[in-house]
Amino acid sequence: MVVRLIKKQALIATTIAFGLPGCAMHMAATGAGASAAPAPSALTAPPAPDGSAPMPAGNAGAESGLGTAYYTGSGVPQSYDKAAMWYNRAATQGDETAQYMLATQYASGIGVPENASYADYWYLQAGNQGNALAQNALGDAYTNGTGVAPDDAQASAWYAKAAAQGNAAAENSLGYNYNAGKGVPQDYTKAAALFAQAAAQGNVKAEFNLGNYYYHGHGVPQDYSLAAHWWQLAANANNAEAQDDLGNAYHFGEGVGQSDTMAAFWWLRSAAQANNAAEFSLGSAYLTGEGVPMDPQKSAYWFMLAANP
Repeated sequence: MVVRLIKKQALIATTIAFGLPGCAMHMAATGAGASAAPAPSALTAPPAPDGSAPMPAGNAGAESGLGTAYYTGSGVPQSYDKAAMWYNRAATQGDETAQYMLATQYASGIGVPENASYADYWYLQAGNQGNALAQNALGDAYTNGTGVAPDDAQASAWYAKAAAQGNAAAENSLGYNYNAGKGVPQDYTKAAALFAQAAAQGNVKAEFNLGNYYYHGHGVPQDYSLAAHWWQLAANANNAEAQDDLGNAYHFGEGVGQSDTMAAFWWLRSAAQANNAAEFSLGSAYLTGEGVPMDPQKSAYWFMLAANP
């Protein structure tokens, strides 16, 4: 059997809502939230998207609804430009939904010129009204430095606000910050609880992260079976890192029955997504014939990909 080092990839934060039935997991939710309150923003209000003079205030709810109608093309021809115009009218009157939607248009450059600072301004208005999606978006902005200076403490504070409302993406991101000690004190127990909350909602990155936590015994008792369980859920949702780790689990018989065939199965799916570790493992499998027919040419192919990431 080829002896390899198991590389556990770094925990990272993104979200895809997906879940499969599996063994139940019970973990007490903590009050894991950053205590620092977000500082006042220096962002200035952007001009009206359509460049027109201000119009008399109308019914903000109706204006927001009209923005959504144009955004989706429901009942009217789809027009992102007109959606932005109506969202702006509602947003300037304090409509939370319009503020969030206008922010997303600025963030993506749909219907308005792409402008991260303008996006963050409207995310801030909606976030201050308790919009969890906007709060999570502000956390991402401060994490990545999009439209604002990078600030891990601010990111964690906004993630905490969204996580307190059950936003799975924010729970996972805040869990990562507790894992890495970014903007908050490093705390594996709080990180594990947050990963568990997000994973219970089907957040794929959280499922992968929680699997890593059970594998290493960070913040939870070490349990290879639960590690494999959470990796399985993430792997089923096509997470390449989880697929690689699940392949490792089958190769070494950790938390699952040892099976070189299943190891190769999952390595192949991970390698197809250019996962470097899985490419190497698959090259080794074809070299030795473990789980796949021995094939020097395929072995060299996967080794070549692994050697040139």
